[in-house]
Amino acid sequence: MEYAIECGSSMKEDLPVSTEDGLKTHAVFRHVLVEKAELYRTILGVFVRSRERFVTHLRPAEIAHQIGNNEEETENALRALRQWGNLEATQDSAEATTIEEIYRSRFLYALSTEGEAAERALAVFDETLHQPGELQTAALRDIGDFLEVIRVLIESPELDVAKLHTQLLTLMERFRTLTNRAQAFMRDLQSTIQLHGISVEQFLGYKQLLIDYLERFLGDLVLATNEISRKILSLEQIGIRDQFNFVARRALADSVAHTTEMEAQETDRWEGRWHGLRRWFLGEAGGVSQAEILRSRAREAIPALLFTLQNINDQRLTRSDRFSDWQTLALWFAEAPDENDTHRLWRAAFGMASARHLQVNQETLDRRDQADEGPRTPWMEAEPVWITPRLRANGRVTVRSQATAVVDQSREKQELAHFAADEAAQIARAQRELARGRVMRLSDFGELEPVTFYLLLDLLGEALATRTDPRRSVEAASMNGALLIRLGPAYDLESTAELVTTYGVIRGTDCEVTILYAHEAVASGALIEEAFEEAS
Repeated sequence: MEYAIECGSSMKEDLPVSTEDGLKTHAVFRHVLVEKAELYRTILGVFVRSRERFVTHLRPAEIAHQIGNNEEETENALRALRQWGNLEATQDSAEATTIEEIYRSRFLYALSTEGEAAERALAVFDETLHQPGELQTAALRDIGDFLEVIRVLIESPELDVAKLHTQLLTLMERFRTLTNRAQAFMRDLQSTIQLHGISVEQFLGYKQLLIDYLERFLGDLVLATNEISRKILSLEQIGIRDQFNFVARRALADSVAHTTEMEAQETDRWEGRWHGLRRWFLGEAGGVSQAEILRSRAREAIPALLFTLQNINDQRLTRSDRFSDWQTLALWFAEAPDENDTHRLWRAAFGMASARHLQVNQETLDRRDQADEGPRTPWMEAEPVWITPRLRANGRVTVRSQATAVVDQSREKQELAHFAADEAAQIARAQRELARGRVMRLSDFGELEPVTFYLLLDLLGEALATRTDPRRSVEAASMNGALLIRLGPAYDLESTAELVTTYGVIRGTDCEVTILYAHEAVASGALIEEAFEEAS
């Protein structure tokens, strides 16, 4: 049965659209689209807060007092919410003192099952819509810790399914938060690069902070991805997929009707969650992992930010802003005293006068304004147009003058060239120090200069980003393609290497590396393979 809704009627507005089962279930969301949506949301907010304090039923007078509204309007809103299915009502006779009050319609209201589900859905909607985007390095560390705890639980003599279920739930929730926040951050970052919803001053205020933030996350992501990938593979080797059936039974332990089909569906859900986690960090056959895609987008964002900054600086130096010029010109047209002034402004701004090859002085223009002459006045009868003698004599009006002196930038160019040459020499020296063309261990490098140290870190980062199994060797190239690195397997995880620089000491798992020039590898064929064979 359907009800008619008339526009402008506040009482008929609060009736449900349909009593069919499908539409009635979704009618709990109708209160957010009607005229009194703010009142309905306020009332439902009172029920949600009361539910958190374990108060389930409320009287209309209590609700009206909490929201500061009159009781009659509040009762009308409560009846509308009851009709939509957000609330359920029970007879209230606790405070009745007479027979008449007992038979009078007095109700206690509480959130219905549908209404509570709708409130949770709207809360998730608001949280997702307003949650800040961020790249959570702490979440990466937490995921690694959860995987380690899960490994210990599975390898224990007696499996504690309850603890395993709890750890898996916490792991998946942390992983979901990481991916959602990262997606929101990259979306906001793209808007920042394009200066959407942000002023130039705001962009300049935190550009360096944003670049440092991206670089720090990129370093943590490379290391964390390698560690998490290794732990995921280790868990699959000890049979984590075989435990999902037990976890599904634990999840359905409190269900009234526990069937084999429900257990199979729950097991498939856990399989899908694990597959999503594995695909995000390891990728699939022939595909790139989501972690690598996030890393690539974050790396591309840094030069994009610098390009935006360069455009801003160019606009400030050249002081050329076409949009501002058009705005200023439009303001001048709007403030012109009369139509004649607008025509003069048009001629001055665009030079679109009918006879642009003539230069008319102000005296001639004043006489033409005073004379009663129109476009159809014959030339012989009109006032003559006086031109300057210079135009009649040599055909030009512009007075030649000395050219503007050009600023000598030779000294600055020499300084920039010297700086670029010095930087190129440091990079070349670092490449020669690293590209030894033979197998070495990380612990053999000793103390390194800062440029050499950062170049080695970049090479290790490129290799670790592509390695999915720590027991296999990987090959990678530097960002400019000048060097090649082959990172050997990490068999002994207890062996530690120290790389010492003037900035400090970095420690990590010791493993074999081979670094050589890319052009040497192309010229000599399988030079890396031969180097490894000779070392073995």
